[in-house]
Amino acid sequence: MRRLWTLLVLVGCVVLLTGCVVGMPTSGPVTETGSTGTQSQDRAVNINPRRPGVDDPPEAIVRGFLEAMTATPAITTSVAREFLTTEAAANWKPTQTIIYATATARGAVGQQSVDVTLGDAHRTDARGAWLGALSPGASTLEFSVGLQDGQWRITDPPDALIVPQSWFEARFRQASLYFYDPSATILVPEPVFVPRGRQLASALVDGLLSGPSTAMSSAELTFLPSDLRSLVSVSVSSAGVAQLDLANDAGDDLMPPPAEAELLVAQLAWTLRQDPSIEAFRVSIGGRPVQLPDQSTTFSTDLGAAYAPYVAGASTQLFGLRDGALASGTPEDLADVSGPFGSGDYALRAASPNMAATQAAVVSESGTEVLVGPVRAGGDDQTVTRVGTGEDFLDPAWDFADRLWLVDRRSSGSVVSYVQGGRVRTLDVPGISGADVKGFLVSRDGSRLVAVVRVAPDTDALLVSRILTSGEGRVVRALPAVSVTEGTDFDSTIRAVAWRSPTSLLVLHPVSRRLFQVRTASVDGSPVGPDAVAVTLDRDIRGLAGTPVPGDREYAVAQGALSDLAGPRANTIEVDPSVTGIDYVG
Repeated sequence: MRRLWTLLVLVGCVVLLTGCVVGMPTSGPVTETGSTGTQSQDRAVNINPRRPGVDDPPEAIVRGFLEAMTATPAITTSVAREFLTTEAAANWKPTQTIIYATATARGAVGQQSVDVTLGDAHRTDARGAWLGALSPGASTLEFSVGLQDGQWRITDPPDALIVPQSWFEARFRQASLYFYDPSATILVPEPVFVPRGRQLASALVDGLLSGPSTAMSSAELTFLPSDLRSLVSVSVSSAGVAQLDLANDAGDDLMPPPAEAELLVAQLAWTLRQDPSIEAFRVSIGGRPVQLPDQSTTFSTDLGAAYAPYVAGASTQLFGLRDGALASGTPEDLADVSGPFGSGDYALRAASPNMAATQAAVVSESGTEVLVGPVRAGGDDQTVTRVGTGEDFLDPAWDFADRLWLVDRRSSGSVVSYVQGGRVRTLDVPGISGADVKGFLVSRDGSRLVAVVRVAPDTDALLVSRILTSGEGRVVRALPAVSVTEGTDFDSTIRAVAWRSPTSLLVLHPVSRRLFQVRTASVDGSPVGPDAVAVTLDRDIRGLAGTPVPGDREYAVAQGALSDLAGPRANTIEVDPSVTGIDYVG
């Protein structure tokens, strides 16, 4: 699907008659409007679809229904409902979105139904969360039709907005809804697709009001009181101040106490800052303004830095190994650390410091031991502790709660474990535990485990599992891992992965012995946006140094050099060739 999205021109598809591909019309009532150039406006051609014609046959009614769902500038279903019977129009709730590349409509003579077969179809849920590809069976939709006042109308439409890929890509963008981990210590982003332009803020707020997904309901918190709804769409003033008016139908007093109000405001600030037209916001619940202890009722979208999903205050230094000793610093100045792992007394194969870079987990040269000790000398505790023994440990990972994550590549299959409170606990991660795991990451917010798994000779897959924790920080369980590389260009071996943002990854895979590509992948398997990385490098790239912190540099790591993935292709920084395994904390 990712190939299709990069090749499709962002205009409508051709709509033909029964038995042919259907999509957006290239003739008829399609109009283009002027633009003032403001960031809040939609950036695509406006579409005014046709209404049902007199004595239209069933095929034309179904075709018109599909066309009508592409109405813009505001994404609306009012015209589409005209193709439905009165009862169907009243009951139709298009809660999901189905996105297709092609659609073939066939109606049997004498039968009151029309089948529409969708090609390369995917779907999102009511909040816009990506649910992946439709199965072959679910890709054929049956539309029953009946006569109403002598005219054919659809009687039971699918509860979904059904639109072409090109239309969807032009009018939707990926953003995140922010919920808290169970300890209310850190925000966890949940990627969703939302309409661009004036509907963006309202869609984000509606997504928050719907709460965490069913799968994550026990592992994510929201401080927006339950049963709230927006009274009106979110309005944004010319000064960039958004007004959110919320209430519940029962008229209950749902104003949160001061401590929860601060968490609510931070949750909204992180979510609303993704709308470039909004700089500040106000919130009312049941007609009363939300107020913080400092008496403020207007809140900057910059609030809530302490809850950043990439961990506020995490070290931004690079770390690597020089002749088996731990080194840190800038690309131009990587020096041995002053702690025990920089002394040269330990022969190390891999090392990973925690978020604050106070402790490091290291793997012995044999790969059979994991040790934890201080990064720098001078602290009260300079103890080095062995926390794991096994057959072949991969590079360790840390999360915000100082949980240390380990994967041991045993001959019987990989074993996932974590170290917390000095104890090592094994975690069953369906789809990853027992597999041939080549590398792994854990998100800084502790909610996602990403693994590179060998699935066939010379073929790797990128799998993502959700980690469920409790309010006390205890790991409860892991959800079955889902592939985020199916149907993408990552159809070969994967040499390395790294974080690019809290919801996206850098993926390194070889094209040939000398050519390597660095691409972007989303943690939910959805198509990447226009800011994705797609770089081919003509040198032996051994790894990636990535970070989810906005603005921090991302590098492709070769012996003696770092290639800046955000800069020009020639922007290569020379580093000490004896330093290997360069990466950020975590």
